[in-house]
Amino acid sequence: MNYKQQLAVVEGLSIPPDTEMRMDCPFCSNKNTLTVNTTDGSIGWYCFHASCTAKGRKQGEKNMSYVNTTFKPKNESLDTEFYLPDSFKSVNSNEKAMMYLHKNNCWEAWSWGRADIKYDVKQDRVVFLIRNEHKAHEHVGAIGRSLSSATYPKWYMYANKDTPFICGVCDDAVIVEDCASACAVSNILTGVSIMGTSLKQSHKKFLNSYKNLYVALDRDATTKSFEIASELRLGGFENVHVKTLTDDLKYFNTEEIKAMFYGK
Repeated sequence: MNYKQQLAVVEGLSIPPDTEMRMDCPFCSNKNTLTVNTTDGSIGWYCFHASCTAKGRKQGEKNMSYVNTTFKPKNESLDTEFYLPDSFKSVNSNEKAMMYLHKNNCWEAWSWGRADIKYDVKQDRVVFLIRNEHKAHEHVGAIGRSLSSATYPKWYMYANKDTPFICGVCDDAVIVEDCASACAVSNILTGVSIMGTSLKQSHKKFLNSYKNLYVALDRDATTKSFEIASELRLGGFENVHVKTLTDDLKYFNTEEIKAMFYGK
């Protein structure tokens, strides 16, 4: 596939500006190997799989959005209110969305109010709303999970890549890859989803209050779990542990997660 064809596919993913995402590659179909970056007014993509040649970059125009993002005051708070699109409806308005919550152990977190979850009728996605850490009734962003294999990307960031999705109010926290896993653990630990395998500097300020920190990325990212744990320890975080997994945390129920982390 040539550059123009690749560009058409990547632009068709409709990734919002100022976003860096890791997703399944639409060119080689390998899991979580394509990274797309839309920062600095441009769009770039690269697949890490050895057999895939997908890569490229298109420089965009320096429009007013770029200027405002680049030159806004550095002390401006990241926790600005996020306005929900009109396409966000109650999650129980769609049968597929409700089935997703049940299958991925998110139902309890949603029904008990630990997670704000909607259904996007426009993009056919289950949407996990990111709460403002200072005002729980306000939101600073959202992350959507597609309900169809034909919809790319699998995970879509509507806004705010600097605040993790946090679910739960427990003393101990576990860093996970996706929002569903954060919901699944939230009856036992606070789930902190970093939406991928890279811990951003901006994420660290949300981790200071926990007694114990666990890192439990998906099984194919165990090496990254150890790297993140080492980075946190070097940064002054104490009681950081790595939990290796046999499957994604979202596939375990509450009792299984309790036994996994606390042996009870």
